[in-house]
Amino acid sequence: MKRNWSLTSRLSIIFAGVMMSVWLLSSVLLVAALSSYFRHQDATLLTGKLELATELLEGEVHAGKLDSASLARKLSDAMVGHSGLYLSVKTTDNQMLADYSSPGFLVPYERFSDEATRPGIMQTVEEDSWRYNVMVRKINAKSAGKLNDVLITAAYDTSLHDEFIGQLKRWLVWFNVALIFISVFLGWLVTRMGLRPLNEINRLASAITINSLSKRLPGHNLPAELKVTVAEINSMLERLEDSFCRLSEFSSDIAHELRTPVSNLMMQTQVALSRERDAESYREVLFSNLEELSRLARMSSDMLFLAKSENGLMPLEKQDVSLNAELEELLDFFEPLAGDSGKTLSLQGEAVVRGDRLMLRRAMSNLITNAIKYSLPGSAINVLAEHHAGRVFIHISNPTENINRDSLNRLFDRFYRGDASRQHNTDGAGLGLSITRSVLLAHEGDLQVSMNDNVITFTAMMPAPREVF
Repeated sequence: MKRNWSLTSRLSIIFAGVMMSVWLLSSVLLVAALSSYFRHQDATLLTGKLELATELLEGEVHAGKLDSASLARKLSDAMVGHSGLYLSVKTTDNQMLADYSSPGFLVPYERFSDEATRPGIMQTVEEDSWRYNVMVRKINAKSAGKLNDVLITAAYDTSLHDEFIGQLKRWLVWFNVALIFISVFLGWLVTRMGLRPLNEINRLASAITINSLSKRLPGHNLPAELKVTVAEINSMLERLEDSFCRLSEFSSDIAHELRTPVSNLMMQTQVALSRERDAESYREVLFSNLEELSRLARMSSDMLFLAKSENGLMPLEKQDVSLNAELEELLDFFEPLAGDSGKTLSLQGEAVVRGDRLMLRRAMSNLITNAIKYSLPGSAINVLAEHHAGRVFIHISNPTENINRDSLNRLFDRFYRGDASRQHNTDGAGLGLSITRSVLLAHEGDLQVSMNDNVITFTAMMPAPREVF
């Protein structure tokens, strides 16, 4: 099973890993730099000794002859105070002229003869556990009188340098081991301090319950990285609060809407059963109950249609739909109903959309029914269809009583009919506009409402087919 590490643990380990990587790299570079420095120092020392030996050699050559004893004595005097140093002067035929070695210098010069094959370049010779840096200089016969060519060999014992480097490496190893624990602790401490605002956000968020959705997380004194997160969480809380309020209102509304027909059914049935009645009386009660049941069936059907439409569960059988033809048929159908109250219906413009014909017809029918139901007696209901900027607009306008802004913004809410008392002044359940908007949203459109001089206008918007524009 995969272990889920906490963010503090992950950041602590990452912090420790970064620190260890940086320090290990620094340690390697430090050892390399010291080794290079010691090697350069040895090369400088050996070069100086070779220069000194060359001067002494040239000074001891007289008439083509070399005073070896005098040269050895002067070499010994010149090397006094130098430890771990070896110097020899010999001919190319391996005849030793003079040599000097510091006390404790164990390797004889023969060990260097095979290694020192590149005059002027310092080389390293290893003997058992000892290491030496060796440099050779060759002097030709012309510069040394009539002698054969001479080789001057200088060697330096690097044991002190190696011991220092070894001690440094051991110290660095122990320091790195200690640094692992120090890095983990510092990483944990720094992470805890850095995550303190996040822990505070978690504490405040855990205090938000279903009864306190109005609370918001504070966005001040937060790191820039968390401000965006807090803003998104607050935005989510606003959406949740709005959805919960709508759900609560919906539950309350549906309970209110169902209570009346259910109460009517119960009351009528109880009255019918309170005493013996004739068949005609029972028939009237059954017809009355049938009306209430029909209303409940329509409400249930509308609610199911609305739920499917809002959740994208209603399949669309898209085709090119002439809204003019659909609107003309609807206006002809509703003209007698509008004529009963002296209202007139008119249609202007043309519009073609691509969508589900039956669903669009239902949406347009809801808008026209709503206009007839809530327009003033004797008023004119105007329907205007137009194309603009690749979209189709259907405007349905009618005079009505003044509606305040709050009520206007809630017209698309479920079961809302614009009356605060919630009395059944109309036959509908207040779902028509909600259904209409859901249908238009399913067609990538929308429904808007505006009020101007006691004239209310509903505007249905949908994309126009490509060939239209």
